[in-house]
Amino acid sequence: MSLGERVRNKRMQLNMTQQQLAVAVKITPQHISLIEQGKGSPSLELLPMIAETLGVTTDFLLTGREGVITGPIPAIKADKSLTLKAKRSLIALIEELKS
Repeated sequence: MSLGERVRNKRMQLNMTQQQLAVAVKITPQHISLIEQGKGSPSLELLPMIAETLGVTTDFLLTGREGVITGPIPAIKADKSLTLKAKRSLIALIEELKS
């Protein structure tokens, strides 16, 4: 499985659109589409942002091997039992508590 396929599969598992992922990592939906099709690659700066948004490690995106997720926000994003709305609420709460 390619990096693009892993991005697409994880995005779909999270019920996230290409538009939502693109907004989260500050690129265009077309760029996400190219990555998912294997016609483009994320930059070294973009790869960690995609990984964090999808709740996976960069190692997983690159190799398919699961890594240890550190920090509460990536762990929340990776939790398959939470809805997207619940994830957003929990993340907002954590960010509020940090400030």
